[in-house]
Amino acid sequence: LKAFPPEGLSTHARLDRDAILQALETEAEIARRFPFVSGSGSPYAVTTRAGAWLRTAEAVKAGGEAADALARRVAAETEKLRADAGLGVLPPGFVIDKVVAGLAKASVGAPEGLAKALAAQAEALALLRPRAGDGGVRFEDAETYYALVLKANLGAAITPAEAHSRGLDACRRFSARADGLLRARGLNKGSVSARLTALSRDPRFLYSDDDAGRDRLVADMNAWLDKAKSRLSRSFGAVPKGAWTSQVSRMSAADEAAARQGYREAPSFDGKRSGVYFVDLAAIRSRPRWTLASVAHHECVPGHMLQIPMEEGAGAHPLRTRLACPGFSEGWSIYAEQLADEEGAFAGDPLAELGYLQWMLFRAGRLVVDTGLHAKGWSRTKAEAWFADLQGPPPVFAPIAQDVERAAIGPGSIAGQGLSWLGLVELRAAARRRQGRDFDLKAFHDAVLWPGTLPLAMLRAQVLG
Repeated sequence: LKAFPPEGLSTHARLDRDAILQALETEAEIARRFPFVSGSGSPYAVTTRAGAWLRTAEAVKAGGEAADALARRVAAETEKLRADAGLGVLPPGFVIDKVVAGLAKASVGAPEGLAKALAAQAEALALLRPRAGDGGVRFEDAETYYALVLKANLGAAITPAEAHSRGLDACRRFSARADGLLRARGLNKGSVSARLTALSRDPRFLYSDDDAGRDRLVADMNAWLDKAKSRLSRSFGAVPKGAWTSQVSRMSAADEAAARQGYREAPSFDGKRSGVYFVDLAAIRSRPRWTLASVAHHECVPGHMLQIPMEEGAGAHPLRTRLACPGFSEGWSIYAEQLADEEGAFAGDPLAELGYLQWMLFRAGRLVVDTGLHAKGWSRTKAEAWFADLQGPPPVFAPIAQDVERAAIGPGSIAGQGLSWLGLVELRAAARRRQGRDFDLKAFHDAVLWPGTLPLAMLRAQVLG
């Protein structure tokens, strides 16, 4: 790709080439320095989120050669586990424990050959368990590895120490704001997290656990969404037709009964396919109404359902979207929450503002947990306790332990999301300083979104020249 001449390419094709090249150069450096890992996703061959063992049920259902082929893949990954362990590359102990338990469950009813391969993998992991740590990456030169995966997820170089510091600074800012709002409500005693916990349990702000309550919640979110749509022209130039179609909806009865997590169907650029966010409502009594306004801005507009159709309209190569800056899409939607606050979305509604602040503590807290585990030597226990003390009950329908596990398994991934958000805020401030009175927010957003996803380093060059 580096040898491919850029001369004669269209503007977008040249962006495709340059952005993908930058991403692949980072991947190549990881591969040269750490040949035992497969890209920037995770240094571990087998975890609760990766490995052939996760496809056992599918292979058993298919039977015959499918089960035999999977047994061979499991055996090969077991050998890789042993080889990696010789280099000091071991998943955290608590992840090993969960995988061993999962392997035992998966082997029940499996054909003999596959069952033996699964049992052998469980045995190998159990033997490695005493050597495993309880947090982030700990192999030789892990500091360099982590810096590279941060670069891969952000699309720009940053030291782990700086990333950690940025996350902590954001946590302090949002915590101070939340403290002021809580005090204004007469909630003066205890930490911010303790007071948010108490507020989240106040029955006055909870929906009823029935169809009427779920319908009311969805109606309230769509009301927030309608207000967000009415503000789009204030901060954005040409808005794709698809963005105007976005709405919040209940899931099917089957999905609600199965406690499926929230998901979206993104709108098309031309608006022929509507955008829908299906909100998770199984545990509706754990979802105070004041936490939901920020969700509408993040999941719909000006978040994902503005950025995704604009990405389609940009015509960026799919590899650019996937490789150039993996943290950008989520980072943009966090930025969108902050933008809504700056536009006055929560003015006169201090409870909704508190909900926004709790979400931002969650976003910034994930960045701190990721960097804490992999750059500061935090254990899983410390990470979980710190996160709980920051935000109280997580506003997302996922336990804190799940986020900590995700960060431990995939270094840099959720940190990249938080850093992309903070990078956009920093880039906007730099553009405002440079352009002074000529700064135009609509033009800034056009410059960020209409080219399609770019690595942050390239985006800075595009915006600042």
